[in-house]
Amino acid sequence: MPDKPLCIIPARGGSKRFPRKNISMLAGKPLLAYAIEAALKSDVFDLVCVSSEDEEILDTAKNYGAQCVLKRPESLAGDHVQLKDVCVYLLKSFQDELCFYKEFGLLLVTNPLRVAQDIRNAYEIFKRQNANYCMSLVPYGHPPQRAVWVNSRFIVPYFGSKYMKQTQLLDALYRHDGSVIFAKTAVFLKEKEFYGSKVVPYFMPPERSVDIDTPLDLAWAEFLMARPESCERKIK
Repeated sequence: MPDKPLCIIPARGGSKRFPRKNISMLAGKPLLAYAIEAALKSDVFDLVCVSSEDEEILDTAKNYGAQCVLKRPESLAGDHVQLKDVCVYLLKSFQDELCFYKEFGLLLVTNPLRVAQDIRNAYEIFKRQNANYCMSLVPYGHPPQRAVWVNSRFIVPYFGSKYMKQTQLLDALYRHDGSVIFAKTAVFLKEKEFYGSKVVPYFMPPERSVDIDTPLDLAWAEFLMARPESCERKIK
């Protein structure tokens, strides 16, 4: 049984909003490369594994140093497949080969500004607090409590008018940004849920958190990377 955790980087080939997103070029490298390089540089993991149904993505993963590439079935590559399903499949595949990882990390390709130290910091919190999960979070740019929707023709506060007050009077709310999740394998395979028991946060600095869903997001990430004083990617 390996002492270090397994790293899972899921990277499917299909994306309707942003075709070939996971290998789109960012500052001269495919997006996938940033996740692989951060994982390797962190020295946290026993094995860095990229999962995809797409041969070009798997070849790209090999070229950028992924130690393991696994082709997943097409049934786990659709628009409605959840990441937890992919992780369950991969972890059970490793178990079938008599390789049981007590812990694993999940890194999404879509946050290229994450650095190796973020991974190390999150893992340290995960271990120190004896948590079942550690999840990277960033604050919402605008309080979601103040959301509105259009009911027929008219604007209506979605959560009610009681939340339409000054931002500083509302609870701070966060979202997972895709940078990193750590989990205890046995607990995850039982709960099959990342928002499970004993989840602790790792707060990602907003300047290193860009969730790429569209070409505009990619352009924004490249803008930040070209301006280190804005991105502040170097951390201790």
